[in-house]
Amino acid sequence: MKNFAYPLFFLSVLFFAGISMAQPGVYIIGGHVPPPKDGKRLTLHVFDPVSQEKSLTAMATVNADGSFRLGYPFHGPELYTMTFPGGQEVMFAVDEGQNNIVLNMGENSDTIEISGSPDSEKLRGYELFRTKSFRRLVQPTYDAMKSAGDAGDKLAGIEAVAAYAKASEQHRRELLDYTAKYIGASIALYGTVLRWTGDDEVARLEKLVNDFAAGHPELKMTQVMLDKVARFKKVAIGAPAPPIVEKDKNGSTLSLHDVKGKVTLVDFWASWCGPCLRQIPDMKEAYAAYHSKGFEIFGVSVDSEMDRWKGALEKYEMTWPNVSGLKGWASEAAADYNVTFVPFNMLLDEQGNIIAKNLHGKALQSKLRELLRK
Repeated sequence: MKNFAYPLFFLSVLFFAGISMAQPGVYIIGGHVPPPKDGKRLTLHVFDPVSQEKSLTAMATVNADGSFRLGYPFHGPELYTMTFPGGQEVMFAVDEGQNNIVLNMGENSDTIEISGSPDSEKLRGYELFRTKSFRRLVQPTYDAMKSAGDAGDKLAGIEAVAAYAKASEQHRRELLDYTAKYIGASIALYGTVLRWTGDDEVARLEKLVNDFAAGHPELKMTQVMLDKVARFKKVAIGAPAPPIVEKDKNGSTLSLHDVKGKVTLVDFWASWCGPCLRQIPDMKEAYAAYHSKGFEIFGVSVDSEMDRWKGALEKYEMTWPNVSGLKGWASEAAADYNVTFVPFNMLLDEQGNIIAKNLHGKALQSKLRELLRK
């Protein structure tokens, strides 16, 4: 996606001018938020949901009464995130003609109302549903993982990780159900990309994206979503795993092809990811039991800080091969495998073909016993 790099002079004009009406090429977002206590500035960024990168496009001040008015350059349908002085963030999906958006926020970000942009309203509905679904399905299993870890209960911890993975899958299926029912071919669809998963969902995603492409064939976001669906097909079960070539903690280049065993677990993780760290004891147990029989683990971190990544490797004694491009979600390996959440793993056979995904706890060990019993 194109990164917009506007001159500071232009941003300053938008910041200080107090634009009162939409001008050609300039769209407006205004409204009220809780009066700021610390700092008065809000910022608007163009948002890439695949790499999760943000590009500053405009800024404005929030007045003492909480009112604000921000003008920003509009170059075509796009996804934006606005960050308020209190740290709250809201996402907008802005299409042609939606040049005067009104946002009013109550005491917190759960009480945001948007008008003037039907696509943003749909995306807001999606985000509210996502939050409720996460709290209902995923949060309890995350809390159980933390409780087991705090209590030092290894068995409960392993079971909690597996429950977390299962709940996360159910959560994402609910999101796709909501997307199909309420988002459809709106450009808000682009804002749901971050939570897509593949395999049994690919056919549904492909229909959604093809319907979108029929109405928006010329947009860059259309091609981004078509490419993402195509990558899902490339990492479907039965497909050969894409190559991964990255640096290890010592700066040496390491390739997945060079280290894979009879069965290899490609594990995407990060030092800042609590569930990733809580699954390590389970992985170490599997590695100890089956490494001598041909089981390998190839860790791929989506960290961006070398010290945090190396510190986690040493603290948790992860002795299997680990690599990272230290680019966060801009990782080429994460993009090739369509990884948008961690922990995420794929199990490969000796030929490097994908045979299973997201196995944890007892499910992983059961599969390893089946594959390596001879």
